[in-house]
Amino acid sequence: MTLARPAGIRPPGLAPLARVARLDLTLLWRNRSALFTVAGLPLLFAAMLVPMKGKPIEGVDGALLQGTGHLAFFVVFAVFMNLVNGLTARREDLTLKRLRGTALSDSEILGGGVLTAAVMYAVQAGALLVLLGAALGGRFPADPLLLLAGLGGGVAVFALLAFAVSGLTPNSDMAALTVLPIMFACMGGAGVMFPLDALPAAAQEALRLLPLSPVVEIVRTAYFGQDFVAYGPHLGVGLLGGWEACARSFAVLAAWIVVGRLLAARWFRWEPRRA
Repeated sequence: MTLARPAGIRPPGLAPLARVARLDLTLLWRNRSALFTVAGLPLLFAAMLVPMKGKPIEGVDGALLQGTGHLAFFVVFAVFMNLVNGLTARREDLTLKRLRGTALSDSEILGGGVLTAAVMYAVQAGALLVLLGAALGGRFPADPLLLLAGLGGGVAVFALLAFAVSGLTPNSDMAALTVLPIMFACMGGAGVMFPLDALPAAAQEALRLLPLSPVVEIVRTAYFGQDFVAYGPHLGVGLLGGWEACARSFAVLAAWIVVGRLLAARWFRWEPRRA
């Protein structure tokens, strides 16, 4: 089922988006397991950074290297897993169908959920940046605009993937399982938990095509002011040099946005799978 209705499409309005976002926040608060995924798991991952403080990895502090990886990886919790859980549950209890019968447009119904997820991700990212700077010896990001661009691209990619995966998920009970392949692939293969330099070149090239890999590369380049896209030593880059270094990463993100949009249009469902 396609994401949009064949007629009556209009740009989303801010007030309707805010109303849907408020509804999503209310439903999230009532779902304790989903709330733990969004708020509890990032706290556990943040705690994992403390033992890495002072251990150099790839020429930088290990806690900061992993922390910037977590900064990218939290999009999987706050956006991808949150939206898959929420969309699947609301589809199966007919909430999406009822909302679609109101004056809200499709883009407002879906955009409100994405807005809620994006705001929660922004809160997590801001808190982690404060932790990196205040407790782990970090710094203010060398290029905040590049950092925001990378995080925004990650939100777009994983929101679209969430629409697609929710359509394949039979019910809300299965949502916790259907998200695992993408979560583990991104956690283990995108350079979040450990550097990829020790892997063969062919494996590194393949793993750099994962949807989270370009987000990690952009975030680290923007935070440290060093090139974390090219192989070898991470040389310092200026503001313009950082954007040039991340050109390939942005191209991979753009490709995933196209793929995610096609998959979402093909697999997303507004009505229960039993219908």
